[in-house]
Amino acid sequence: MSVRRLGHALFSLAFIVTMVPSPARAMSTQAEVQQAKEQEKQIIEQYNVVTDPLMNRWVDQVSDKLWNQVARRDLPYNIKILDSPDINAFTIGGGYVYVNSGLLDFVQSDDELAGVVGHETGHNERRHTVTLPAKAEALNLLFSIASIFSPFIYRFGQLAEAGLISKQERSNELQADQYGLLLMSRAGYDPDSMVSFMNHMGAAEAEHSSLVDKYFESHPGFPSRVSHLVGYEELDPKKRTTDQILVQALHDQSEARYSVAALKFGQVLRADPGNTIALLHLGEAQIALGEPDKSRQTLAEAAQKGTSETRAAALSHIAALQESQPRFTLGKPNLAPLRAQLADVEARETQADATIAARRDDGKDLIKSVNTRVQNVSYGIPNLGRVAVRQGSRLDAVLKNFNAMGRYIDAAFTKSSAVINEVGTVQKNRESGLVKENADILHELAAPLALEPVPAQSLALLPSYPRMFDDMELSDGDMVRGLDAARGSLALLDVSLGDLNDFAQRLSRSQLDFNGDINQLDYNALLPLMKKATDSLSKAAVAGSQAEQLVNLARARQLQTRITMLGVGSPRDRYATLRYALQQRVGNNGIEYATKLHDDLTSGEVAAASIVAADTNTTPSSIIDEARSTNRTVIDVANERGMRSQSLEIFLGLVYLDYSDDPLKEALVPTGASNGNHD
Repeated sequence: MSVRRLGHALFSLAFIVTMVPSPARAMSTQAEVQQAKEQEKQIIEQYNVVTDPLMNRWVDQVSDKLWNQVARRDLPYNIKILDSPDINAFTIGGGYVYVNSGLLDFVQSDDELAGVVGHETGHNERRHTVTLPAKAEALNLLFSIASIFSPFIYRFGQLAEAGLISKQERSNELQADQYGLLLMSRAGYDPDSMVSFMNHMGAAEAEHSSLVDKYFESHPGFPSRVSHLVGYEELDPKKRTTDQILVQALHDQSEARYSVAALKFGQVLRADPGNTIALLHLGEAQIALGEPDKSRQTLAEAAQKGTSETRAAALSHIAALQESQPRFTLGKPNLAPLRAQLADVEARETQADATIAARRDDGKDLIKSVNTRVQNVSYGIPNLGRVAVRQGSRLDAVLKNFNAMGRYIDAAFTKSSAVINEVGTVQKNRESGLVKENADILHELAAPLALEPVPAQSLALLPSYPRMFDDMELSDGDMVRGLDAARGSLALLDVSLGDLNDFAQRLSRSQLDFNGDINQLDYNALLPLMKKATDSLSKAAVAGSQAEQLVNLARARQLQTRITMLGVGSPRDRYATLRYALQQRVGNNGIEYATKLHDDLTSGEVAAASIVAADTNTTPSSIIDEARSTNRTVIDVANERGMRSQSLEIFLGLVYLDYSDDPLKEALVPTGASNGNHD
């Protein structure tokens, strides 16, 4: 799996009141859209909508390209990001599509995101959400959403009763896959990415079956969906031509997906060894991937066999490689101080691991006890599921406060639980999570220092080692503070549940007046209890969000270090590939090469500054200047500016994956079975 975290399919603890349409034999588009508008009001009451500008720009750009290709032009397609760690996306019809932030943290490219949004668009285009037989009484919990992933929703309390997820017809899911595949291909995205996404999910299921097993209750298994996908024209190896694969490879390279593009150019060349376009562009991808010797050989072949234009381009790249090569000849440095520093870092890391383990174990005990407390309190929530509610009534106010309380419980419990579980462990044979990633980074940094002589490309990285060591120590500190915040959130939640229970008990003794509303005297008695429960639960939710912010800062520091370790900071021609990748990802190209050298910046710092600048509407140079003037890291500047750390982590991860993604590692079908294995 990639170093980016797996989003966790967690249980949701929140109230929800969902009105589900009766069977629609001939629902008009206007009625479908109006129905979706009404349902969206209820969704927005249950979930916070993510407003981070960079995340929304990304999702909107991918979605708009897809929706330019749809058949149903009468639908007002739109998409929102919901603040939930679940790996999930769904639609309620009428062109209304939702993706969870957890899914955005899981997809590994624009193309994989296009596959997900394309699938949900397929449900809209095929009208699955208005033709499924589903009905429910007012205030009953009965989801009828077409969803690419539908984790079993556990909702707190009996207010909405114990609802069921309406199972989608499996044929609908396969139809949505097929339409999404067609749509993303027409929009210019790489159709193999829908297969790679399924493979990533399959690997997650194999590694953490408890996180996604409920998905299989209402959806075909991943191998089944992959086998269907590779049978469609866009992916069928018997129908897909070498020219089509070449076009997809060029698309991947244009998106800066260098690793995936190189795999596809190699695939083209196995079928057509003399393809000079593939040779030229493979040589370019090899420059990005830090393979200068292979690149020279590939480019020389392109120059020999290609047209005059191809020859000129290939020779230009070869000349640039030759010019930059001396930068790797740095002599024999004194490594003793760096080795001593490494030993100190390893000792501190061992101490940090022990501190983190103690807090994590305490946090896991809290998760169990709070979960039990939630279940016990839920039994005392009165069942208002069959009471008619007038808008603006006192009962309506109570239900809205219940929705808010449920949202706070959800945020506190799911975010705190995710932080505690995702930190992981370095315990032997159980290594996982962020602490394992830190251990892996240290191991990889230590390896070249044990060699004689140190490899040339590793020598070029040695000046960056002290800052990478510092980032690892800062990452440990973020984890410790994140765990403290998560434990604090759960402790606050435990106390707040007592306040909620007091309110629920008083509510259960309340009487309805002749209008079917809570009588005024009971409502007056309820108000202070309701406010106390809402306020205390809100504080628990804030602490949970703070925990999530801190752990994503830790993850961002790790990814910044990973980008530096790629060695893309030099020579100039390889650094140019990073600047191009940043332009594709966030719309600015970082820092000039000469400035990077003068200011002694790592490639990871440049990438982070570029992302923070794009999110906070400034320039990368301004971010670097602010970091230097305040003696902070770029990632600390992002936090001070109020940037959502998950957004920073996501985009650093996308940049890292541009150079490291290998979809073959998680393929669910045999390597030779389909061209779809090449992402």
